[in-house]
Amino acid sequence: MNILQLDLNLLKILYVMLSTGSTSLTAKKLDLSASAVSHALTRLRDSLNDPLFRRVGNQQVPTLFAEKLKEKLVPLFASLNEELFGGASPDARIFRVVLPPALNVLLTPELARKGHEAEAVIECLTFERREWRDELIEEKIDLLIAVGDHQKQSSVLHYERVGSTRLVVAYGPLLRDKMGGRTALDFHELEDFEHFYCHPWPQSANELNRQLFRSGLSRQLSFICGDYSQLVPALRNAPLLAVVPAPWVENLTDRKEINVLPLRGFQAEGSVFLQYRTSSPDWKKRIISGLRKVLATHYS
Repeated sequence: MNILQLDLNLLKILYVMLSTGSTSLTAKKLDLSASAVSHALTRLRDSLNDPLFRRVGNQQVPTLFAEKLKEKLVPLFASLNEELFGGASPDARIFRVVLPPALNVLLTPELARKGHEAEAVIECLTFERREWRDELIEEKIDLLIAVGDHQKQSSVLHYERVGSTRLVVAYGPLLRDKMGGRTALDFHELEDFEHFYCHPWPQSANELNRQLFRSGLSRQLSFICGDYSQLVPALRNAPLLAVVPAPWVENLTDRKEINVLPLRGFQAEGSVFLQYRTSSPDWKKRIISGLRKVLATHYS
């Protein structure tokens, strides 16, 4: 069989199934009966010689073959929808952004200002160290701002590396004697301290910890949380060290008793990038442009 012999309506059903993971939700979204969706999937399985999904609880989990199809179908349908119909047009203006907690102090003022100007609801979603490509393509989020590696490209997404900055070490009054007259801290010296860890992802997903592991090093975490607002009180009251991006410290309003030293080594450099749909409406692009300008002043 070739593509000219396949009923392309079946691919539309497969596309929605890959997004919903549910026969009933697919039927509802396409205004079909559940039996019609099941029949279509049976025809697809026969035509493609693959089961396509396996049931896990109430979810239909795609097979490896179906996941590969998803890589091609989701961008294709999203692109066609945008080219032919201009994408989704929700009644309410909602701008959903995913960003690491360290960027909150930098971007919250601009997000609030731009959201008010656009008469939109700003929704900040919890950041996770993973790919957000599908959520962007499927319009579940509007903007991803993240640090780390280059992301997988798609024709319907705009990827942009904004710039880079360096990590620094922050500490409070109880570590001043131990720091002595240091003007910087070497990468390997991180092993000598107890650390404050304020990321909403595990150590195994943290790039600094990966770099330490590659060098045969590790660091002892003595305070673990996902909220940067806890950092300053913790450093003031315990002999803890925190490794944070330099822009976060520079924009900290309350730095009383908090000291900062540069962290030496290439491992201390980090990049920030953003991704969004190329077809985003102008009002969303104006919000993105404002955030980009703020980031560019700190990440060069």
